[in-house]
Amino acid sequence: MNKEILERAENIFKNQEFQNLTGMKLEKLEDKKSIISCENKKELSQGLGYMHGGMVASILDTAGGFAAFTVIPSNCHLVTSELKINYMRPVISKKVFGIGEVISQGKKLIVVEATLKDEEDNMLAKMMATMFVVEDKK
Repeated sequence: MNKEILERAENIFKNQEFQNLTGMKLEKLEDKKSIISCENKKELSQGLGYMHGGMVASILDTAGGFAAFTVIPSNCHLVTSELKINYMRPVISKKVFGIGEVISQGKKLIVVEATLKDEEDNMLAKMMATMFVVEDKK
């Protein structure tokens, strides 16, 4: 992958307040693929002590978004147009990984898939989403 894309992605990731707040980390970025990790801490849980479904969605959305980021022009950015998630198991592990991958790429829409796995490689959730490519106005 292009070094410029990697540096741009790392800079964008570290400057997003939500990722800093939740503790998400960009573990790996390569062409059409990303891996995001997140520690499962008390502040991210719901009433039963499992990781909140909204947090799971955020990790998967971020993983899919950064996978899509690797294929867009440098004068563009992305927003999520839609997403669908299947939750398969409650998140009780100490750390999870969102693995995002580009499935289909057009000029304005990029379809991505992301899987949430625990440290033992168990699948916890699966997402499919559409990312909308937006040209910078600068």
